[in-house]
Amino acid sequence: MFLKTRHTVGLTLLFCYLVAWLDRMAINMTLPYMAQDFGLGPEKLGWVLSAFFLGYSLSQVPGGMMADRVGPRRVILAALVWWSFFTAATGVVGGLASLLVVRFLFGLGEGVFPAAVWKVIGQFFSKKDRGTANAIILSSVALGPAISMMLLAQMLPELGWRKSFLVLGAAGALCVFAAWWSVADSPEKHPRMAREELEQFERDTRSEAANSEQTLDRGSFGDLLRSPAIWVLFFVALIYNLTMYGWLNWLPKYLMEVKGLSLGKTGVLGSLPFLFGGAGCMLAGYVSDRWFRGRRKWLVLGCQVVGGACLYLFTRIEDPVQYMVAQCVAGFLLFMAAGAIWALPMILVPTRLMGAGSGFINTGGQIGGFLTNILIGYVIKWSDNDAGAGFQVMLGALVVAAVLVGVGIRERPAVPASTPNPLSPATGGGA
Repeated sequence: MFLKTRHTVGLTLLFCYLVAWLDRMAINMTLPYMAQDFGLGPEKLGWVLSAFFLGYSLSQVPGGMMADRVGPRRVILAALVWWSFFTAATGVVGGLASLLVVRFLFGLGEGVFPAAVWKVIGQFFSKKDRGTANAIILSSVALGPAISMMLLAQMLPELGWRKSFLVLGAAGALCVFAAWWSVADSPEKHPRMAREELEQFERDTRSEAANSEQTLDRGSFGDLLRSPAIWVLFFVALIYNLTMYGWLNWLPKYLMEVKGLSLGKTGVLGSLPFLFGGAGCMLAGYVSDRWFRGRRKWLVLGCQVVGGACLYLFTRIEDPVQYMVAQCVAGFLLFMAAGAIWALPMILVPTRLMGAGSGFINTGGQIGGFLTNILIGYVIKWSDNDAGAGFQVMLGALVVAAVLVGVGIRERPAVPASTPNPLSPATGGGA
């Protein structure tokens, strides 16, 4: 068969992630309407956006630990039910206080999902192609917002923002069924996994490509936290997400208020850079696995530098065609960098600790998401409600993230079993 069981599992996770991003990003298109209904200024809108990330960041590591202990399948199913309910609940809030509570609880439940997904990737894909599989699923980070903008641009005029959230919440039932049917805790426990595919997976696990890069030799989550490599990736994720989440969350407002686009045009043009970003993220996994084993940081750094220059040009160019070309190139390259960044923990973290380890690194990313919305909200307020001021924060964070990637990440080839491990607890080592 063209589609193997592990491919079906991967596509199911991609579908669930797309719906997750659709649910969480819908609020970005509805912010102007909520602001009008509830009388909210930009700083309060920043708190609304950040309430999700506060809950989301708090449950990353617990979600990973649960996935490591009880298996990722049950964690994924629970997360899907939880966030679908609170997506619908967003449509019935009565004001700022209830909106903050619902967004926090929404994030708290969805936060257990990513680490469980990475646990599944670690179980079903060997290090030979784990970076590729992860990048394809991670492309939902870009594709989800793109679909969200296009879909909400059609739904909002017809349904209003409240009914739109109710419809999105009901759509989560499709994810629950898909995950229940397709996802298992491991290849050995999957009811439709063929013997031939299991044998191929074992051969891939023993292949030279799968063992050419070093995995951190850690026996427990506490040991993992003593590795400088994990902390470097934690802070890279945090700082880089100041740029990425700032761009995702504030672009609709920027396009409407600074570029003067209508809601319909914002839905179409605002989605384009993230469609290109989805393609870049998918390509990152293949390129990283194919040509950058042991030197993945150079792919990250090159994409960040050129992509950042294009994002800067987007804020300076007046011609609509030219600034959208610049933003699409920025989307392609910056999401390509994100896909390549997340190939690193897929290689470094041992499979048995993949849930907790990846959840910890992603906690840094979500702290960045929490901080960027509050920071940008206040920067816009202090700049006389100039939505363009937020891009100064995003571009500054991108410079810092690129420097940290260049200086802090140090990749090493795998060492023979007889050779002392330079990343062992006794000697430390970098990412």
